[in-house]
Amino acid sequence: MEINENLQAERNLKGAEFEKEGNFEKAIEVYEENVTESFKGNHPYDRLATIYKNQNDIDNEIRVLEKAIIVYEEITIEDRIEGLPKLFRFKNRLEKAIYTKAQLAKLAKQKKSKLK
Repeated sequence: MEINENLQAERNLKGAEFEKEGNFEKAIEVYEENVTESFKGNHPYDRLATIYKNQNDIDNEIRVLEKAIIVYEEITIEDRIEGLPKLFRFKNRLEKAIYTKAQLAKLAKQKKSKLK
């Protein structure tokens, strides 16, 4: 599959416009297209992770961050050292999201046991 980088950049701009309008469903849609195509830039991953976090959709936040890590590991292997700080940042965000998910599961379990 040939990737059109101009189209990907246009999607990122369109996603940002949708966010400004408050149309997060459409923003997610266009950003997800870039994630599916393994876009080699941080914008769609950052934005999607933030949107999903704000929607309390931790599973999708984790999925997007995991994909970003895969992409940025490839970028740094390709000798693009400027990708390294972003790779570390995505790993840190992923660690926090996984911790949050574990804490929420723990709270849910405690609530459930109190209801019995």
